[in-house]
Amino acid sequence: MMGEETFHPDTRALLAYGRALAGAGAAPKKGGADQVLERLFVIERTKDGRLPIRTFGAELVELFGRDLREHNFAHFFLPPDLAMLNTLIEASAAAGEPAIARITAETACGRLLGAEILLTPLKVDNKMLGDRFLGLFQSLGGEPFLDGRPIQMMRLGSLHPPAAKMPKGMRLVVVND
Repeated sequence: MMGEETFHPDTRALLAYGRALAGAGAAPKKGGADQVLERLFVIERTKDGRLPIRTFGAELVELFGRDLREHNFAHFFLPPDLAMLNTLIEASAAAGEPAIARITAETACGRLLGAEILLTPLKVDNKMLGDRFLGLFQSLGGEPFLDGRPIQMMRLGSLHPPAAKMPKGMRLVVVND
């Protein structure tokens, strides 16, 4: 992913982990992403377009003001941003690798926090558990500016999808007539 050196170090650690899970990178050094555990969440992508949150870390409970398990992650985004987020999720699923969104999180009174959201597909039984993604919400600093107010909305700033891959079983054929 071009420009990934600009991502937060914890985001880069989980990016390496997600690539290793996908078989597209070397295994990260032991303990490389341990410090992010309380900023992790899992979402499920359902056929009806919902993104229910299945797990939600303790640091996220603090930032969002409550445990959001079983809430729809999609409700944090306005429709145009949600359409782009869904496309990013689809690109991540198709490549089997992590994708990153830079966002601005906002409280009800307009306080702002820059953050990165990394999503990577989880290899689970899709029939039993659905299409699931491990997520990291990585603040880029400034939590004190929120003054304890919970995040109510997120706006996309930039998207960083994985490199697209050729579908399996597909060949590129060039015909020169």
